Amino acid sequence: MALQSSLASFVDGKTAGKRDVYIEVAATAEVLQICDAQGDVLAEWPLKQLRRMQDGSRTVLYLDGDPDEARLYPFNLHDETVLAALAPSLDKRRPIGPLVRKVIGWSVAAAAALAVMLFVIIPSLSDQLATVIPAEREERIGKVVSSQIERAMVWQDDSAGESWQCSSAAGDAALAQMVTRVLGPLDVPYTLNVQVVDHPLINAFALPGGQVILFRGLLEAAQSADEVAGVLAHELGHVINRDPMRLTLRAAGSAGLLSLMLGDAAGGLIIAGAADQVMNASHTRKAEAQADEFALKLLEEAEISPLAFARFFETLKEDSPDMTGALEWLSSHPSLSLRAQNARDNVQQGKTYRPVLNAQAWRDLQAICG
Repeated sequence: MALQSSLASFVDGKTAGKRDVYIEVAATAEVLQICDAQGDVLAEWPLKQLRRMQDGSRTVLYLDGDPDEARLYPFNLHDETVLAALAPSLDKRRPIGPLVRKVIGWSVAAAAALAVMLFVIIPSLSDQLATVIPAEREERIGKVVSSQIERAMVWQDDSAGESWQCSSAAGDAALAQMVTRVLGPLDVPYTLNVQVVDHPLINAFALPGGQVILFRGLLEAAQSADEVAGVLAHELGHVINRDPMRLTLRAAGSAGLLSLMLGDAAGGLIIAGAADQVMNASHTRKAEAQADEFALKLLEEAEISPLAFARFFETLKEDSPDMTGALEWLSSHPSLSLRAQNARDNVQQGKTYRPVLNAQAWRDLQAICG
C-alpha cells in the first residue's frame, strides 16, 4: 500500500498561515514528502516519527520532536488510513519527560499541602484561637457575620422587607420569658441576643458573641413552646462552648487561604465564606453531641420536659422528606432517631415538669412575625 500524491494544508511553524501542498510517500517508503505546487520538496518527515492528533473534527499530523511544531492537515480521509498502515508509531504518545514529572510532582505536593492546611492546620489553630479571643471582640465579629447573613437571606427572598428581624410587643415578651426560663442562673460571657427572623427555613443557629437566630419556619413546625425551648437550649450550648467562633475562624481561615490563591484582595470571599459556614452550622458531630447534652441539662434545671425535645426530632424525622427548605440545622448533626432516644432517656419518671410558656404566650411567640 502506497500513498499517491494527495492534497493537504501545511503550516511549517516558521511562517504565518497555511499553504496548499501535496504529500506522498517516497519510493523508499521511509519518509513522507511535503511538496509545493511546483513539485519542490518543502519537508521530509520520517514515517517512524510521524504522529497524529485531533483538532476538533480534523486530524492533524505532526513530527515528533520537531522544534518548529509544523502541522499537516490531510484533505482525504483515505490518506490517513494509508498513513496509519505506513507509519507504525502514528498514535504513539511521547513519554513523560523529567520536567513534566517534576511539574506533576509539584502539583500533587501543593494539593496535599493545601489539603493539610484546610483540614488539619486551620481547624486546629481555630480551636485554639477561639478560646483566647476577648468576648468584646467576638461580639463585634458576630455582628459582622450576622449582617452578612441577613443581606444574603433577604437578597434571596423576594418577599422580604428591608429587615428580616421579627418583633412585636407580645412576641418579644414571650421570647424573653423563654430565654430567661431556659437560661436560668447560667452565666454567659456575652450580652445574649436571641431573635426570630422572618424566613420559612426550619432552622436555628448560633453566631459568635452570644447571638442566636431562630427562624419563623422553626416556630411554625414546632408543636409546642417546649420543643423550641429544646432547640434554643441546644444553640446556647454552642454559645457557651464558643463553637460559632471556632467555626467562623475555620471558615475565614479556609476562605482567606483560597482568596490568596484566587486574588480576592478585598476579602469578600473571607466574609462570605465565614457567613455561609456559620449559617449552615456545619459543626462536628462531637460538638453537636455536646450541645445536645448541654441542652438536656438546661431543660432539666429549668424543669422543662425533654420529651418535647424528643418529639421535635421524631416529627422532623417523619416529615423531613416533604419539608421545603432542607433541614439545614440538622444537616451535620447526629441521627434524629438517636437524638430523640437520648432525649427520651433523660425524662425522669415522677418528676413534675412545667411548660416553658403558657398557651397565650406560645401563640404570641408564633405570631411574632405577624
